[in-house]
Amino acid sequence: MDFFDLHCDTPYECYFKNQPFYKNSLAVSGEKGKIFDNWKQVFAVWIRDDVNEPYRLYRAVLDGFNEKLREKPDCLTPYFAVEGGAVTEGDTDLLYKLKEDGIRFLTLTWNGENRIAGGVNSEKGLTHFGRRVIEKLNELDIRCDLSHLNEKSFYKAAELADMPLVTHACCRAVCGHKRNLTDEQLRLISDKNGIVGLCLYPAFLGGNVYEKFYENVLHLLDMGMENSIAVGSDFDGADMSDELCGVNQIPQLRRFLCEKGLGEELTEKIFFKNKKKYAETFDKRRKVV
Repeated sequence: MDFFDLHCDTPYECYFKNQPFYKNSLAVSGEKGKIFDNWKQVFAVWIRDDVNEPYRLYRAVLDGFNEKLREKPDCLTPYFAVEGGAVTEGDTDLLYKLKEDGIRFLTLTWNGENRIAGGVNSEKGLTHFGRRVIEKLNELDIRCDLSHLNEKSFYKAAELADMPLVTHACCRAVCGHKRNLTDEQLRLISDKNGIVGLCLYPAFLGGNVYEKFYENVLHLLDMGMENSIAVGSDFDGADMSDELCGVNQIPQLRRFLCEKGLGEELTEKIFFKNKKKYAETFDKRRKVV
């Protein structure tokens, strides 16, 4: 099976729990992922909105994880993202350093607020500095991840960003959690050629993870978003159910969807091809000037 996951927090967990990558007690490891024929994983460096010296933390987590990736299965192609725009420390020039590090996505906030915008636990909208950040992201071909934003910030950021995406959330029509997306938000992502990574966190799914994941897929299909459905597991970033708590259990989720009638071709798009097509837009990257 081929698998492309838009979001996990494994670098942060490896750093603070002093865990190796290849064999560890986490949801994502090289050992668990070697079951795939082709595994593309976006590893996010989590930066809280209120953390002290955010860029220094980012540097330590990313550099440490790159060392640990020296032991990885041959099937793995790692990509990197930052979950938390506080990493910019109010300076858009730091985005050049993120690009040099190979960062593909920047999540503008976490759940609170920072100098860029407000998350779901804030009423703050996109700031003037936030507009400058998005303009720079567009220039550098770093994709703008709208996960965690409140609606006020979401719509303004989506308007300004080139090909925005949501790496880990679910459909609010299926589960009313405030971190999930309304149909209007989902359509906006699709209309801008973006992609939606469905999260495996039970609180966002709202029930049995297999059944609710299937319901989310059906909802997006009913909206005509077949080419925008992806997976953003949030492994190592949230408490998962015992039934689906590691990357090695992804094949059984795909089998479940096939048994529900979605079939091999459609599930291949959900678990790999839709993301691969989107990823082609940032694999052809312009040189930093």
